[in-house]
Amino acid sequence: MSDPYAAALSGAAGRSVQLDQVLGALLRQAPDVEAAAVVSFDGLPMASALPAGMDEDRVAAMSAALLSLGERAAQGLGRGDLSQVYVEGDNGTVFLISADDEAVLVAVGRVGAKVGLMLFEVKQAAAAVGSALRIEAEPMPPLVQVAPEEPAAMQPVQISEVQPVQVQPVYAQPVQMQPVQMQPEQVQPERAQQLAQASADAGDHSTGETHDTGDTSSTDRLPHLTPVQTEDRRPAVVASDGSSWS
Repeated sequence: MSDPYAAALSGAAGRSVQLDQVLGALLRQAPDVEAAAVVSFDGLPMASALPAGMDEDRVAAMSAALLSLGERAAQGLGRGDLSQVYVEGDNGTVFLISADDEAVLVAVGRVGAKVGLMLFEVKQAAAAVGSALRIEAEPMPPLVQVAPEEPAAMQPVQISEVQPVQVQPVYAQPVQMQPVQMQPEQVQPERAQQLAQASADAGDHSTGETHDTGDTSSTDRLPHLTPVQTEDRRPAVVASDGSSWS
């Protein structure tokens, strides 16, 4: 007899379709299960097979709350990691089983269901859900060891002898300077007469002689000098008793 959950995984492409087929196989294998759902640890629905009276979001939220409370109770009492939660009420039972740390499988059973058989089928379905959600890591390709390349031999560089360069001297050409001919200044006759008159007037004043030329313009330009009377100061005579007189 083949495994119905393995057949559900192999015959479908895509995780969503695989989860729906796993839940359908659970309902067929366990007729006492009235509803089943796959929810994330955050309380978000991933797949469900619920009757018309159940809300998918409400089932997911309550399942996440029960799972969180069960984990805190197990760790607080020193029971280790939580594997499943079993709730029994007047109208039936609820199972919450971890699907390989990928999600949570929720199964709701009717009243009077065979708990042992239903728990067995729920665990088989949870393992199939974990396989559908598991991401297989691709094997790493083997490392190829590359031998280090040998360094190339250094070839000596031939340096040719530098030939001296003959530099021809460059002499500056002498500059021919042209003499500059100074042109005598042309003096106008009127200007020459004025200069001669001014020179004659200056000679008369220097010798103390006055020539009456009829032109008073030159004498008027010279200032009149006033003799200064100086007092006759005699040396003072000092007597032996300390008195003095002039």
